[in-house]
Amino acid sequence: MTEVSVIIPSYNSADTLSRAISSVLGQTYSDYEIIVVDDASEDDTKELVAAYDDDRVRYVAHEINKGGSAARNTGLDHASGDYIAYLDADDEWLPKKVEKQLEEIKYRSDEWVAVHCERSHNISWNLRLAFFLSSVIGTKKSEPKKEGGSELIKEILLLNLSTGASTLLVERETVDKLGGFDPDFPRHQDWEFLIRVLKTGKLAYVDEQLVVKHGTGNPSVETFEQGKRLLLSKFDEEIAELEAEGYAVTRTQQLQLTKLYIEDGQLRRGLQRIEFDDLGIREFLSILWYIPKGLYNNIQS
Repeated sequence: MTEVSVIIPSYNSADTLSRAISSVLGQTYSDYEIIVVDDASEDDTKELVAAYDDDRVRYVAHEINKGGSAARNTGLDHASGDYIAYLDADDEWLPKKVEKQLEEIKYRSDEWVAVHCERSHNISWNLRLAFFLSSVIGTKKSEPKKEGGSELIKEILLLNLSTGASTLLVERETVDKLGGFDPDFPRHQDWEFLIRVLKTGKLAYVDEQLVVKHGTGNPSVETFEQGKRLLLSKFDEEIAELEAEGYAVTRTQQLQLTKLYIEDGQLRRGLQRIEFDDLGIREFLSILWYIPKGLYNNIQS
């Protein structure tokens, strides 16, 4: 039996998939299998995977496109590892990712069921500046906790803790108990999955950048909105409790959606979502950052 099963969902990702697979094969830890789930791609994904002369690399295909969550669950059905690690086809791992995460989770007690790590972003300079400005003028007022149990649900819903599936390593028993990812979510499926993980056990943290997130495009803003509606609906009880304690979860989620609409060039639709009289200076400045790019995108469209 393999100790770690690495699941890579792929849909028309042949341009980046080789980088992702190679980053796993370059790990300092070697007791793993790689399960590439081809979600009915129309490119040469199958041929690319077949070219790897390594028994640890396996290929599974969907006949029809089912989405990333369903592809991850198909990978789980074919996995034999004691731990499950996820890697998006456009991301990559640094060489010690698996080794350091296993070391971290194995010295913990049984209540620690998953571990994540920091990630760096290989994106354009303007997006780097946007992330920097968000950290300076955004809505966070203090450094959030990055490991623990159910108390981290608040940090996820307030957008203070964003891990991404590619940073996660989870005990197989926990993933089986949860039934994997929710295929109904077109976006924010990693947040939804992690919230359920935190209801089961605790999340550990390796304070190192061991994952590289590449900027290869995003789905439509409407897809983000659909994901947010599902997220707010599924965890409505948790959100109600947090808002009763004074945490503005719904407002925070809607403010992020406002920025996405503005950045997409849909300025009116974005600005109509907010009450300017209720905005703090930090929130107002964070919105202003997206307007020039939104105007540019509007002109280009």
